[in-house]
Amino acid sequence: MIVLTAVGGGALIFSLVLPSKDYAGWVDILRAVGLAFFPTGIVSYLLTRYAGEVTDMRITEAVRRTIGERFEKNIDEMSKGVVEDLSKKWNESAGLMLKEIQSMQEAVDKGINSIETNMRGWSPLIADCSKLGVEGVYLTRTKALEAFAWFLDAEIHKALKRDPACPARIWFVSSSIKGFINAATDKFNGKKMMEAIANSGCEVRILMTDVGKADLRATQEGRASGEIPSEIKMYLAMLKRLGIKRESIKLYPGTPTVFGVATMDRILLNPYPYETEAFGCFSLIVHKTLDPQADIFSQYSEFHFERPWKRSVEIAQTEWEKLS
Repeated sequence: MIVLTAVGGGALIFSLVLPSKDYAGWVDILRAVGLAFFPTGIVSYLLTRYAGEVTDMRITEAVRRTIGERFEKNIDEMSKGVVEDLSKKWNESAGLMLKEIQSMQEAVDKGINSIETNMRGWSPLIADCSKLGVEGVYLTRTKALEAFAWFLDAEIHKALKRDPACPARIWFVSSSIKGFINAATDKFNGKKMMEAIANSGCEVRILMTDVGKADLRATQEGRASGEIPSEIKMYLAMLKRLGIKRESIKLYPGTPTVFGVATMDRILLNPYPYETEAFGCFSLIVHKTLDPQADIFSQYSEFHFERPWKRSVEIAQTEWEKLS
């Protein structure tokens, strides 16, 4: 188009420049070529420049409209599908949730009924434990000692204050005290506890089995003759090394039926079974109640700690000096 327009324009210019008298034939030819090419090139350019833009705009608009309509239609279809799918899933989930809630409600109702039934059965036991002063029951002596350690520490701190109005005491009833001193867990260490008791200044009483009577339980516990007497002597020496005074230890002419540790208001009791050692068996902790005539604490305090202590004998000074 540019070449044709230039040729046509040049031919028209030359037709005007050349003398018509000398070149009459060429002037006519140039004029005809110019009129044929120049207007055609101009018109073609204008059509290409402006008509093409209009066509492009119309095509673009048509494409945009078509794509938009199709996109909106697809979006509507997709939205409708998503909403329907979500609604379906929500209904299913809601149904499952309702079923779960109903199951949970039924389980809660059954649990409440079971608790109410159990509480009716437990209520006499709870009332009796409260009345008698039972504070805790444990499968072994070690577990009970872990719980009882707090009361021993409290008694030690009370003794360290040296307040006459607030006396402190720790009493023991044991065969050889081995099950207390050797008890060691991350919550209780019997050896360290006994050393702290000895250094606290509180009233200490340790009632152990007379060496001459100690073999009475040997056969029952499956132990060799002389083993328990030797054990008693060994732990007497250990008590001496830990700082326990001779006057704080007495020997009872018989084997105990229950291992016990007593403070001013708590007692740990660990019964001796016939044919095994007591420290592996159940224990309980009792506390002093408002009615000393009807609780376990007062009963055992008198009959298991105080009266046996009066009937027991001290270790002779000469025997004490032999312990090392």
